[in-house]
Amino acid sequence: MNALAAGSDATGLTGARLWQDARIGWLPSMLILAIVWISFRPFASSVADQATGNAPPSGDIVNQIGFGLIGLFCSWLVGKFARKDVLAAFARVTWFLVLGVLLLSIATADAPFSAFRAVMFSLIVVLAAATALTLPRTMNDMVKMLGFSAFLAVAFSYLAVFFVPEQGVHGGGGFEPQHAGLWRGVYDHKNIASYVMGAFAMIGWFVARNGRPFMGLMLALLSIVFVIFAGSKTVLAILPVAFVAARVARWTTFAPLRLVVIVLPVGLLAFATLGAVLHPPVLKTLQSIVPNLTYTGRTDLWVFGLQYLAEVPWLGYGFESFWGTARVTALEQPIELAWDVRGIVHGHNSWLDSAIAFGLPGSILVLFALVILPIRDFMRIPNSGNASQLATLFLGLWIFTVLGANLESFFFRRSDPVWFCMLLSVIGLRITAHLSRRTA
Repeated sequence: MNALAAGSDATGLTGARLWQDARIGWLPSMLILAIVWISFRPFASSVADQATGNAPPSGDIVNQIGFGLIGLFCSWLVGKFARKDVLAAFARVTWFLVLGVLLLSIATADAPFSAFRAVMFSLIVVLAAATALTLPRTMNDMVKMLGFSAFLAVAFSYLAVFFVPEQGVHGGGGFEPQHAGLWRGVYDHKNIASYVMGAFAMIGWFVARNGRPFMGLMLALLSIVFVIFAGSKTVLAILPVAFVAARVARWTTFAPLRLVVIVLPVGLLAFATLGAVLHPPVLKTLQSIVPNLTYTGRTDLWVFGLQYLAEVPWLGYGFESFWGTARVTALEQPIELAWDVRGIVHGHNSWLDSAIAFGLPGSILVLFALVILPIRDFMRIPNSGNASQLATLFLGLWIFTVLGANLESFFFRRSDPVWFCMLLSVIGLRITAHLSRRTA
């Protein structure tokens, strides 16, 4: 990726070595991305899962063994083929501090061993994202890696919809019968599928603009059609915002204005969602404009989560130790809540769930790592050449997933492909900024 940041497709290699490096650069990375986006058991959900409202169990032995092997494979690839100048981009103190927060959350969890296993698999997914972005040598490598892996994931999802509908389409049972008939593809829920397809639409546009117009436009079109049939109005609303904001930020040369373009949509949605619950007059003002605005009942969940967070604000409840545990499932359903909290798997707000898991100090550190540092990285990338093209893609993915984080929870969720998309954006911005400075 060093040649990409410098704005050149040349690697300085010739003959067999060039062919070998190109092969190593994109084929293993493509395989890694495809596996994480598709999983080892893409058609594992059954009619029974939909009837009970449960996703496939997280303790699936196939996925456990598979992702364990992915971790070993990625470690071997990085040790064998990654360049030191690229690896130097990961020497970031804040990221190691976040790792410390994760390890501390194991100690505070209700079931430390289960939390430890979950954290380890989460770190494997981080390693997978880092490996996939570390190996490509040229812009062509990057385009093929992203394009083919995303196309495979889209193809599998369409196969699920038309040939394995008990997996690919929501049934009428479970906690959310209102989703019956909505597409979800190889994913557990139509919301996850919608965000992943939104990310694929952005990748498709990037691929189309960088040498593969037919493939890229087909990928973007198929992804948008999938979002429409998944019934996600939220993704259809925030995807254009992220797309336009990333491109305006790229075209703008005045640094303060670039910063405003990036921060404004992110800050406004955060203020209008969890911020509105924290400051009720804002919610009342919004509801005067949009009557009965509750973000599909999410405001009730946020109030409920904030009440429990207030009891342990400093350390939180530990990793994956709140939603779905006895402290929630054993409750009698409060009559004032629109959703039955006993069947909720997360709080539908990544920032809130981060605070519940890690406490307020830990969540602030996560905020710094996932919001402040990526913005700073983008601001340091030159506005020309391949580096600018990559920065625009990664910034668009970042804005899209950060906006989505206000309405869904996916931070550090090991099996969540939306989290993987965000990791790609954060790590991609970091590597591009780091190598751009070295080659400037």
